[in-house]
Amino acid sequence: MGYTTLLLASLGILLAGTDASPLSKRAALDDCLKTALVPTLASGSADYTQSIKPFNNRVTFKPAAYAVPTTVKHVQDAVACGAANNILVTAKSGGHSYGSHGLGGEDGHLIVDMRNFKSVTVDAASNTAVIGTGGRLGDVATALYNQGKKAIAHGTCPGVGVGGLSLHGGYGLISRSKGLTLDNIISVEVVLANSSVVTASEMQNPDLFWALRGAGSAFGIVTNFKFKTFTPPESNIVFQYGVNPSSASQLATIITALQDFSRNTQPLEMNMRLFLASYTTLSGVYYGSRADFDKIMQPLLSKTGISGGQITTNTWINTLSSFAYGPLQQATPYDTHETFFSKSLMPELLSPAAITALANYWNANARSNSRNWYLLFDLHGGKNSAITQIPSNTTAYAHRNAVFKMQFYDRVNSGAYNSAWFPFLNGWVKAIQDASPGVDFGMYINYADTSLSKEQAHGAYWIGKYEQLVQVKEVWDPKRTFEGPQLVGS
Repeated sequence: MGYTTLLLASLGILLAGTDASPLSKRAALDDCLKTALVPTLASGSADYTQSIKPFNNRVTFKPAAYAVPTTVKHVQDAVACGAANNILVTAKSGGHSYGSHGLGGEDGHLIVDMRNFKSVTVDAASNTAVIGTGGRLGDVATALYNQGKKAIAHGTCPGVGVGGLSLHGGYGLISRSKGLTLDNIISVEVVLANSSVVTASEMQNPDLFWALRGAGSAFGIVTNFKFKTFTPPESNIVFQYGVNPSSASQLATIITALQDFSRNTQPLEMNMRLFLASYTTLSGVYYGSRADFDKIMQPLLSKTGISGGQITTNTWINTLSSFAYGPLQQATPYDTHETFFSKSLMPELLSPAAITALANYWNANARSNSRNWYLLFDLHGGKNSAITQIPSNTTAYAHRNAVFKMQFYDRVNSGAYNSAWFPFLNGWVKAIQDASPGVDFGMYINYADTSLSKEQAHGAYWIGKYEQLVQVKEVWDPKRTFEGPQLVGS
C-alpha cells in the first residue's frame, strides 16, 4: 500500500461506494487534505471568496474543497483524496473558462488551483522552455522574452492560463505561422487519477499525449509543459481597418471575400480577424515587410471595399500588447470578470446560403441589439495555414480544417444576464446551421457553450474523435476522477 492509501485508511475515511451524504463526504475530504498537508483555502475566507469568483459571472459554482498545491506531491495527494472520497477532481490553471470549467462546471468538485505552478525556464540551446501550467499568458510571454528573446504561439488575452489554453487548442496571432499552442508541446508532466506522475510525449505514453492535446482536462492534472520556442520577429506590421457594412449583402460580400482569402491566398505570415460588432474592424499582424503587406492586402481591400486603416510597425512585445487589451504582466490575484453568454462555430466552409443567413440575421436582429455583443471571425485555416498542414490524426484537436474560428459573445456591463436573451445567439447559430443541411459544424471548447447538452458538446467539440477519446479515457481514468458536464466521458 502507498503512503496516501495508508494515510486515508488510518483515518477511517475510505468510503464504500457512494452511500455517504455530500456533507459527510466533504468532511472526509477536508480531513484527508489536512492530514496530507495539502494547502487549502478555508471556505468563507477572503482568498476563497475571491478564488471561486468566475471569469463569467453568469456561471457560478461552489466547490467541495479548494486546494492550492505548491508541490507535485501536493497535487498527487489532492487527487488521491478526491478519488478515495468519490469526489470529482478539477484542475484550474487560470480560471478564464467561459463555462467555469475550472470550477468544475457544476457544484461539488475538489478544485486543484495550479496558481503556484507558473515558472518559466528557457533552454536556449535546444530552443525549448518548461512552463508551469498555472502561468498566465502575459507573464509567460514576458518571461520568455526576458530569457533570450524567445516566444511560443499562444492566444491574445494576457490573463488566460497556459493549462486550459494549451490542452484544448490555443489560437493566436502567429498561429498561421507557428500552429496552435498545443502543436508546440513537446511533452507534459501529468498527475493521473491513481495519483502517479508520468511524462507524456510522442515517445512516452503516446495515446495519452494525443488525448491531452485537445481534450486534456479529462485525463489528469498537468503540472508543466515542455514547449518548442522560436525567436520572435521584431519588425511586424500591425493593422486595423474600420469596417462599416451598410447592408446584409455588403456584409455577405466581406465574409465571402475573407473566406476565399483564408482558404486560398492568405500567406502563413499573415494573421487577421474580423470583429463584427456595433463597431466593426478588420485587424491583424503581418510578419514581413510593409511593401509585401501592401501587395497582399490591396486585392482583398478592393474586394471588400475597405479602406483607411491604421498601420504601424511594432516590436514583438508591442505586437502582443496591441491585441492584449491591457498590460501583459498580470496582477495577483486575477480579478477580471464579465457577465455574458457565448457560442462558437468552426466551419470548414460557409456556403453562400450560410453566409446569406448569417448576414440577414445580423441585419434583422444584431444591428438593433443594444447589448455589448460581438461576432469574431479568426481566419484560422486554409491551404497555407500551419494549423491545417498538420495531419488531423496528430492530436485530439478536431478542427484542423476550419476556415474560421467564430466566437459569438453577448455581454452586459452591469447586472445579471437575463435568460430571455439566450435566443439571440442561439438563433444566430441556428440560422447558419439551418442554411447548411447535412453539415456538422464543430465548436471550440475554449469558448464553452453552457447551453449544449453533454451529447451535443461531445459531438461538436471533438467531431469524429470522441469515441477514440473515450477509449483513451478508459485506460487512463477508468473511474472518471476527472470529469465535468461537457468533458470526455461525462
